[in-house]
Amino acid sequence: MERFIGIWKNKDGNILEIEPNNKKSLKVTFISGSTGKPVIRDYYKGKKSVKMYAELGYYESSLEVELGVNRSGFQLSLLYDWINLRENPGYKLTPGITQNMGDTFTEKHGHLFKPLGYYERIDE
Repeated sequence: MERFIGIWKNKDGNILEIEPNNKKSLKVTFISGSTGKPVIRDYYKGKKSVKMYAELGYYESSLEVELGVNRSGFQLSLLYDWINLRENPGYKLTPGITQNMGDTFTEKHGHLFKPLGYYERIDE
């Protein structure tokens, strides 16, 4: 869990601030690169993308961030993986957005958390 904690940024300026919550979960704040502020989640009672609940995936190589109501299935999935870039190889967070089958959250609201370029740690 420790490897996810910190501040991460992608090439488009989106920032993830990941902090511990308890022994099994973390809290994630998403800040938009285009506005410099958390996004307003209209689909979730207008809450800002601040301190969103997150849990490690089954094999502890990914972090599943709840973008809406807990266990709704609309999640930002962050895979912790080695990316072998010529200029800057190292561990990065590779994002993806998931939803339950039949839901339309991604089509309607996924743009709030894009573009989905990998995130590099910036607080070391």
